[in-house]
Amino acid sequence: MGMASGGWSEDDDSALSEINITPLVDVAMVLLIIFMITAPMMVQGVDVRLPETRPMSRLPPNAVYLTVTAEGEVLLNDVTVSLDDLEERLVPFASVPGQAAYVRGDKDVPHGTVVRVMEAARLAGLTNIAIITTPVPERN
Repeated sequence: MGMASGGWSEDDDSALSEINITPLVDVAMVLLIIFMITAPMMVQGVDVRLPETRPMSRLPPNAVYLTVTAEGEVLLNDVTVSLDDLEERLVPFASVPGQAAYVRGDKDVPHGTVVRVMEAARLAGLTNIAIITTPVPERN
């Protein structure tokens, strides 16, 4: 009869206990998929209080002003231009460093027209483009 070493041996008839991690991995994968699907939905429902700002007291006199009237007419610094020629007419303004362009669009003009004016300014090289709006009156 030999001495037992106290460890496991191949001829030992006792059961070997191992943890099966396959169900754990399955549960983790299901939870990961659920969180990946629901996370974008949770972002849309977040209530954010945006900071309030005062309207600008004056607009800069050296800026480029692009106006879209209710009739769809486009003006560059109070001079009527066609939408097709607008990009070409804005190129000289883009060479001035830090040149700003302010877009004023009538509220009755289709949104696409104002976007096309902004795109023409961007394609001409103006990167500082802002939209002028009427400030909401303060409530007392």
